[in-house]
Amino acid sequence: MSRTKFSIIRTGLMAAATLIVGASAANAAGFYIQEQSVRGLGSAFSGSTTTLNDASTVYFNPAGMTQLPGLQAQAGVHVIIPDSKVKDTGSTAPLGMTLGGSSGNPYDPTPVPNGFVSYQATDNLWFGIGVTAPFGLASDYGDTWFGRFDSTKTELAVIDVQPTIAYKINEMFSIGAGVNIQHSDADLRNSVNLVGLGLGEGQSKLEGDDFGYGYSLGIQFRPWDHTTFGLSYKSEVHHELDGKIEVKQLSTGNIVASQSSNGSAKLNTPDHLTFGGSHQLNDRLTIQGQATWFGWSNFDAITAVRDSGAVASSVQQNYQNTWAFAVGAEYMVNDAWTVRGGVQFDETPTTDEFRTSRTPDGDRTWISAGATYALNEKIDLDMAGTYIFVEDGTINLQRGAANPTTGAGAGNMRAKTEGSVGILALGMTYKF
Repeated sequence: MSRTKFSIIRTGLMAAATLIVGASAANAAGFYIQEQSVRGLGSAFSGSTTTLNDASTVYFNPAGMTQLPGLQAQAGVHVIIPDSKVKDTGSTAPLGMTLGGSSGNPYDPTPVPNGFVSYQATDNLWFGIGVTAPFGLASDYGDTWFGRFDSTKTELAVIDVQPTIAYKINEMFSIGAGVNIQHSDADLRNSVNLVGLGLGEGQSKLEGDDFGYGYSLGIQFRPWDHTTFGLSYKSEVHHELDGKIEVKQLSTGNIVASQSSNGSAKLNTPDHLTFGGSHQLNDRLTIQGQATWFGWSNFDAITAVRDSGAVASSVQQNYQNTWAFAVGAEYMVNDAWTVRGGVQFDETPTTDEFRTSRTPDGDRTWISAGATYALNEKIDLDMAGTYIFVEDGTINLQRGAANPTTGAGAGNMRAKTEGSVGILALGMTYKF
């Protein structure tokens, strides 16, 4: 590889990483962000293990790199536009507190960029790298809404760098593997009832960051012409968010020293296994489908632990393992244009018993469409759009205890959640 090409790739990946650090959003079920490929989005990720013919296959199925000749670089950005409301259905304020107002929409439109490189070293060996933000949350309800004792502000960003290798065994089998190097950064805030300490209402803030490590595996199998099967697996990643647990009195802004200290909290991302198949019906039309299993059950609680070993707080999440199913198609209109579309059903890991306002989630139905325009032999331009219908859910929680030991004076948050998500995406592939 020439020094000039390496410099271009390095600059592009650094720019993508810089943008990703400032971006986080929750739009897939739980806090997983599927949007790591514009072409994939166009077909609702119905062919991400089999038919992604750009470098974003590094993330979804490393074995897919063996279908990419030479050196290719791909970059994309997804603008995620969530609309969510949490409606009060009979909440009560903790002892000595007022209930508060409506939630409004706690989300802002958020860009989520990503970048990938694939390089064919020999007839059988490929190397690649990807920079993505596969997990994130970003919401801000403000400090005066009725559910503030559950959450006021949530910021979680997980940045993933994945060096990858793929090997073409023969015309039927390809395999790939990658190492996932992740950095997580979290800022979780909610109101607390300090009446038991004679301090009125306060605010709790948990912030921390950590590095974690995992791996990705992929296989592609072509048993006969025009048919491809893909299997990919991403491991769970364990993060220990080291930082501060801080409580302050709202009326004065003073730190409550007895409730504040250095501490940590565990964050476990789910592993997931995807199986897909695609078949080219003729020279123009390809159909595809896949299923993904998510191991969300390892995210059971957000527990903040002080350096002394004492538990500062523990909020049960009890996420459940889930499935997502997608079907779609691609149609080559002519040498310049390829169009695609798809639908996906994506189960939520949250349950009515433990759902919180940090992830006011429901089952999701995706409708997607997209296109690729071959500008010339070197440059492809991708575009896609998706609308996600989010099923209504309920929240029924006890929050804001005045006495941390007995729970006396606690309020109740009873609410209905509703929402939807729009996504617009643009990307470009350059073939050196």
